Amino acid sequence: MSPSKQVLIVDNNEEESRTLASMLERAGHTPTTTWSGLEALELLKAREFDLVLVSSYLPDLYVGDFFERFNRLPVQPCAIVLQEGQGRAVSLTKVRSMIEEEIHSEK
Repeated sequence: MSPSKQVLIVDNNEEESRTLASMLERAGHTPTTTWSGLEALELLKAREFDLVLVSSYLPDLYVGDFFERFNRLPVQPCAIVLQEGQGRAVSLTKVRSMIEEEIHSEK
């Protein structure tokens, strides 16, 4: 089994966040979810994450501003931007593939 990853999901779409979190849990990873870009930045300062999945739309912070602040953090985990408007199946397939690539690149 792949080593467990701490994954932060930042998405205001509650259904998609739950689906991603469930998929990650079934794969043996530990997801944390938030809808808020500002809260996500605070979580990234307080805890260590291996991967961050960020929606391209955040209601409280422009995604460009999020990444400007993210890039100033002392530790920056791998980040994947989830495009708005894609079907959930497409997003989940891409995320699953990217997570597996990240896990295999660390071996």
